[in-house]
Amino acid sequence: MAKKGGRNRMKRLSAPKLWDLERKKKRFTFKPTPGPHSIARSYPLGVLLRDLVGMVKTAGELRYAVNAGKVLVDGRVRRTPSFPVGLFDVVTIPSENLSLRLVPSPRGLLPSKIGKDEAEKKLCAVSSKVIVRGGRLRYGFHDGRSMAGDGLDLKPGDAVLMQLPEQRVLSEVRLAKDSLALVLSGERAGEVGRVLEVKKGTITRERMVKISLPSGEAEIPSRLVFPVGIDKPAITVSISR
Repeated sequence: MAKKGGRNRMKRLSAPKLWDLERKKKRFTFKPTPGPHSIARSYPLGVLLRDLVGMVKTAGELRYAVNAGKVLVDGRVRRTPSFPVGLFDVVTIPSENLSLRLVPSPRGLLPSKIGKDEAEKKLCAVSSKVIVRGGRLRYGFHDGRSMAGDGLDLKPGDAVLMQLPEQRVLSEVRLAKDSLALVLSGERAGEVGRVLEVKKGTITRERMVKISLPSGEAEIPSRLVFPVGIDKPAITVSISR
C-alpha cells in the first residue's frame, strides 16, 4: 500500500541556508510542521533547543522535555519538537528560568537571552489588513496571528507591541520617518537605524525605506525592514556585537 502523508524529517544538507546548523556530522534533523512561519523563516523547536542552545543532547531527551510541557512558545505550551518558531518568537523554559527571543543576524535567526520582563512582550508586524463580514477591519501579523482592528489605525509594514499570551496591544509602532527600524536580512541584518524616508512603491518598484544605520545610509525594500520603536527599541531585537 502506498505511503500517505509527507516526511517528518529532512536531511541537514537540504535545510535552509539561513539555519545555523552543523550539516556534516549527522545526516537528518527535524522538519518544521505547518504553522505560523514558513520553513525558510523558522527553526523547528527541537533544532533550536538541541543544536543552537544545547539544552539537551539527544532527540529522546528533547521529546521528554517537550512532551512534559516544560517548553513554552509565546506563553503557550508546545508539545511538538517540530513546531516552527520564527522572528521575535519567545521560547521560555520555566524550570531553567530561561527565556530566548529569535532575532535576525547575517547568519540567520539566532536566539538571544532576554529578561523575565520582556518574555511576555512581542513585536508583531502587520502583514495584511482586510474587511471581514459586518464591515469590520481585521489585521494579520507576520507570525500567523490575527485580531480585530477595533481602535487600531495601521497599515501593512507597521507593527504593534503585544502582551503575551493575552494578545493585548500595548502600543503601535509605525514604519515612518524618524522611527527606528531593524534590518531583517542581508549583510546588515540585525542593525537598527533611524528611518530617513519611506518611498512609495510603483508598478515596477516596491516600496523602499531610506535608513541611517551604524554602517552607513542604505535604501532597503520595506519587506526587509521592521519598525521597532521611536526613541529606543521596544524590546531586545538584535544580538549584542
